[in-house]
Amino acid sequence: MKPSNNNGAEIDSNYSVAGAHPAFEITFESGDGHGRNSQYAAGVEIVIERLSNLDATLTRAQITSDRVLKRVLEQGIDPSFEPRAFPFPLRLRGTESVKLRKALGTAGGRIESDQASGGNNTRKMTLSVTLPGAPRGAAELELALAGRLAARLEMMPELSDVDAALGEWLEALRQGSRPDKGNRLWMSEEMVMLKASASDKRAGAFDVQLGVHSSGKPWSVEINAPGAAADPNGLVSVAADTEGRRFVLRQGRLRPNPDSDGEVEGAKFRTLSGLEPVIVIGAVSKIARDWYVVADIDGSAEEIRRQTGEFVHACARARLLSKGLVLPQPAPPTLASDEKGGVFVKRAKDATPEKEILRLQGEVWLALRRIVEGADLDLVKLRHDAGYEVDGIILGGPSRILVEIKTSASAADIYEGVGQLVLYSRMLDLSDHRRVLLLPGKPSATLVSAVEAEGLTISTYKVAMNGRTVHVEFSEAFLSQCGLPPAAAPVPADPPVSTLTSGVL
Repeated sequence: MKPSNNNGAEIDSNYSVAGAHPAFEITFESGDGHGRNSQYAAGVEIVIERLSNLDATLTRAQITSDRVLKRVLEQGIDPSFEPRAFPFPLRLRGTESVKLRKALGTAGGRIESDQASGGNNTRKMTLSVTLPGAPRGAAELELALAGRLAARLEMMPELSDVDAALGEWLEALRQGSRPDKGNRLWMSEEMVMLKASASDKRAGAFDVQLGVHSSGKPWSVEINAPGAAADPNGLVSVAADTEGRRFVLRQGRLRPNPDSDGEVEGAKFRTLSGLEPVIVIGAVSKIARDWYVVADIDGSAEEIRRQTGEFVHACARARLLSKGLVLPQPAPPTLASDEKGGVFVKRAKDATPEKEILRLQGEVWLALRRIVEGADLDLVKLRHDAGYEVDGIILGGPSRILVEIKTSASAADIYEGVGQLVLYSRMLDLSDHRRVLLLPGKPSATLVSAVEAEGLTISTYKVAMNGRTVHVEFSEAFLSQCGLPPAAAPVPADPPVSTLTSGVL
């Protein structure tokens, strides 16, 4: 965050606050002399001035640049320093901020410096302080030191109002979900699985488990009904702003599960999740709590689902990063290899004889490509760096078409195909493409309606065998949707190299 001066103008000097009352760490990012944090000195001075007004005590100063921290790990050096004229612990009230800043810069510049007289006096620096008075969170202190007024949320005092608000939140999630196994619900647009069950704390309340795994477990986070309203010891609450808008809140604390390295809470949750806590009042606690917004209940149902999905994915990310895992960064898609048709031989094993398997999906893909190219359009396959690969994208027609081909119209294949289309359109940044699930036959009207409700289309094709030749015929509706002339007909595929005995792929 960048502070503002006493006239409200922003100072180009980034800093951050971590910790919990009464002890905090304030880290100032370095000034590199090339425009980055160009007002480093002014930023340090204004923050020290505001810490003085809060009657803070400075207990430690360290250089925390990457180079120094590397030497801390490799050589065990002490990155701490203390200006001679300002011995620690130093009560900041009455201390001149300019003189202290200069003394810190000079002393800090000598830490692991190659220059005898001291090095850079605008290095990355962390100051440890303690604060008296009422408990406050790191986010609130960060805003106070920036000279900004922070909007506060106040916990709702009546448990019946809390339950009603949580009920509205859950109903919005249910509206955008479809049933899955074991009483689970799948929010396809948000790629989040959830399960709601009766609370064991009290009658009429419920607990909700949310996660990013297809099986649900291990769940990424739980939103469980609190035992009481305005309870700082509960992990979930509902608060309202000055205009009466209500927000589902959860503390930044994730209990251990197989996805994480122990408990993820406090500064670790804030750093790994990438979320920022909000200031919450209305509950008395001797311990500062960091609360995070799950969703704005008074927004639209779509917004509630989107915000909740983002919170769940942030929790999942924090868990995985706590284990030291490096998550794949988004990468531009690359072209994937064309599908193959024909047959392959599955060798005999034990009592199972050798047999030839028709690459049916490959035959369908090759037939589609011949039609598409015959109409001067293009059929391409894209592959994401993380391994996701689409069956085909038709380019050059009235609209771009994302196609997923299935060789069966079973409910399981349809479920998988819908999930792939939703996932791939997001992973490969194809949200502006029309999504078509291509099946060898029309499923039940119930399934068709369910798929169309997700913004997808089901189209069909037929396969016929004439000796060794495979003929694929696409529906007129599909051809029209792709911008292909209705009269277009597939060119027969080259005959398979041997007679098919059994099996398709």
